[in-house]
Amino acid sequence: MALSQPQKTIVSDTHRFRVVSAGRRFGKTFLAVRELARYARQPEQKVLYVAPTYRMAKGIVWDNLKAKLISLNWVKKINESDLNIQLINGTKINIRGADNFDSLRGLEYNFIVMDEAAMIDPRAWSEVLRATVSNTQGDVMFISTPTGKSNWFYDLFMRNQEDSRNWSSFQYTSIEGGNIPLEEIEQARKDLDSRTFRQEFEASFEQYMGRIAYNFDREHNVIKIEDPDLKVLHIGIDFNVSPITAAIHIRKDDTLLQFDEINMHSANTQDMCDEIKNRYPRSKVFVYPDPSGTQRKTSAGGATDHSILSNNGFIVKSPRKHNAVKDRINSYNARLCSSDGQRHLYISPNCKHTIESLEKFSYKEGTQIPDKNGYDHMFDAASYCVDYLFPLVKDSKPMPTPQRWGHAIG
Repeated sequence: MALSQPQKTIVSDTHRFRVVSAGRRFGKTFLAVRELARYARQPEQKVLYVAPTYRMAKGIVWDNLKAKLISLNWVKKINESDLNIQLINGTKINIRGADNFDSLRGLEYNFIVMDEAAMIDPRAWSEVLRATVSNTQGDVMFISTPTGKSNWFYDLFMRNQEDSRNWSSFQYTSIEGGNIPLEEIEQARKDLDSRTFRQEFEASFEQYMGRIAYNFDREHNVIKIEDPDLKVLHIGIDFNVSPITAAIHIRKDDTLLQFDEINMHSANTQDMCDEIKNRYPRSKVFVYPDPSGTQRKTSAGGATDHSILSNNGFIVKSPRKHNAVKDRINSYNARLCSSDGQRHLYISPNCKHTIESLEKFSYKEGTQIPDKNGYDHMFDAASYCVDYLFPLVKDSKPMPTPQRWGHAIG
């Protein structure tokens, strides 16, 4: 597998600190493995690869890196339990997760790759890893798909403007990586909302402005829903005691219409079931609850929230575990407005709690962590339903098996 032209540009850059903002499937892992091997080619080097977690570090790069180094006949010893490789030239490569970054203190490195850097706690760099390249005057490459301008990765990306002697920045889209067919890019453009598409596939640093439901627009997403067909209902439920909430929809092809809501205080799951049956006694009801309801019990008697729903005659649809919060948020926003300007989610003006939630539920200042400030419950209820029915398209294509590159790094 040869380097693409953008990858060649990055590799040939001589700045000490390189920041690479790249879209999905650009070839970030291939680039990381290539650069780890290039630096490891020099004798007696200490080389480090860091991902957000130990599990991610092992899953992303370990097998690819081993295969490449073995093909080059450079390996002296491989430690599978500690994720390190000793080479015949005296170089040692360590693979680590930033979830325990304090364990990296006191070491020195000649080269570091920080992969998916936007997902790493910035203290891993500022408080620990920056010092590990001071005595060695080591180089660092930061690679990531961006997650907005409030994230520390954006600050790294902009460092070249104040220190162009040491820092360089690169920004490449998924299509420039040459690994995704154009038709797949166009399909993603239709499936995702515009902000998510620009961020994930065009490597754009998008401004979130703090609001979770960033695509919600009263003028376009709030409409009167007259005489809804009540034969089949799709209801998202968020389990709480105060409040327990439900977002009630009907579906027309690929469009959801939320025409009602329930917001009950000092209530439990059975109370919610009774209220739904009182309002819609003749409807066939699909419910999309919080996945944690397979264990949680908000009623006496030992029954779980999910079993209570099922025992009341509702059809329960829920994944075995929570999808990533980021994906659930993005799937909801993609329904509000996709990147090609189409809207497939509308809310009736009588759903006042839902509208308030969509306008006020926000991230904690300066982070991408949702602020559980009381405005989250209706959004959670509604988004469980939307995320189950219209999940984001997953990119599950595996990385190609590393090829034998020969003995030269070129």
